[in-house]
Order: sequence, then structure tokens, then C-alpha cells
Amino acid sequence: MIIPLTPRILGYLIEKGYTYVLAASTEHPDEGTVTITLFPVKDRPESGNLPRGYEVYYQITQEPMQMSCGIDNTTTVVIDLPENESMPDLESDEVLDDNYFRMSEDFYRQVLESLEDYAVFTTDQMGDVNSWNKGAERVLGYSEREVIGQNARIFFTEKDQEAKEPEKELQNALKHGKGIDERFHVRKDGSVFWGSGLVFPLYDTKKSHRGFTKIMRNLEEQRESKGHAPKTRI
Repeated sequence: MIIPLTPRILGYLIEKGYTYVLAASTEHPDEGTVTITLFPVKDRPESGNLPRGYEVYYQITQEPMQMSCGIDNTTTVVIDLPENESMPDLESDEVLDDNYFRMSEDFYRQVLESLEDYAVFTTDQMGDVNSWNKGAERVLGYSEREVIGQNARIFFTEKDQEAKEPEKELQNALKHGKGIDERFHVRKDGSVFWGSGLVFPLYDTKKSHRGFTKIMRNLEEQRESKGHAPKTRI
């Protein structure tokens, strides 16, 4: 059974004990599109001995989390469910439901804390932080106690704040369903790093907008490998 990947589908797979996904990509030259097919597995695959047709594998709580939020209009990501996995508790009309609020609060917290390499946090409608994972503390330097209630503008440079980039990011996410950018971000100690950001709106079961989730990753090493000089302050 092949179905589109959504945050909720990913949540069900994690709950059922899947820890990795095999990945294969198929190009459609006539359409100018690509389909990424993920196959969930419970044991870590062997890098040099992947099943035929699969090119790479990911830990299920890392790259697939970003994929489940959408990539671009030319890329489709689907999950190929194992034959023995019927997922009887998943109703057919829920397959395309991206609503994070249907996950239990405890389970969602476990997912957040498992994303150690990513800063993941949520805000209210105004951009004030109301949840914070350990990855965010590692990437941005603030403890949860220090950052809760502060506006996410503090992670932007002064130049970007003056240009209203934090507000534009949220408006773009509301308009298009997600906002993606790469820019300099600011840590607690004032140092900066080049990072990717994915922000998307959160809605409750009545489709009322409640806030935003942001997933951030430090890309400084990749940027430096391309010949850019590192920066510590802006």
C-alpha cells in the first residue's frame, strides 16, 4: 500500500516501532517531477547492502520529518507500507490529514526530543515561543526556561529584523502552507550561523490557526565547504 507521507502517517509509524526508512527516487522527465518512495524498517539497514532499488536510508525522525512537511511542487514523497502493516486504526479519510494536534501531547513531545540535530520549536500566532526541544537548545543556546515566551525574532539578525523578515516568514507560511529559507541565525551568545528554516502553520481540529512550528538545521559546515568564510558576528 503506497500512500502520501504526512506528519500524521509518520507519527503512526514511529508509534509502531519503525526507526528507519529506505529511500528511492524516481524521475519523471516528461513531467519534470520526482517521486521519493520511503519504506519503513525497524532495524538499522546496512549501508553497503540495501535492498535492490533503494539508494539510501534515513533515521525516521530526521529527514523524513522535513519531507512530511512538503518539499516543493515538483517532488512527491510517498510511504510504501510493509505488507504485514495494515494500520487498522488509520481511517481512509485521515490519510491526507496533516494535523499535528491529533497526536497526543506526550507523543509529540517524544518526537520533538528525538530530533537532536534539529532545532524544533512552536510559537503562538504572534511568534512567541511556547515549546522547545533539546535540539533547539543545542543549536541556539537557550534553555527552555529562558526562551519560552520570547518572540522568535530574537533568532534573526538585526538587519533581518529591520527588514521585517520574521513577519514575512510567518505570512508566507500562512499563505503557502509552509515557508522555507536559508539565512543567518543568531544564538544566545550573539554568534551567528548559516541555517535552513522550515516553518509551517498549526491548526486545531476545527481548522482554526493556532500558531507555527519551525524546524531549523545548522548548515554552517556545508556552507564553509563551498568556500564561504565563517562568520561569528554580524
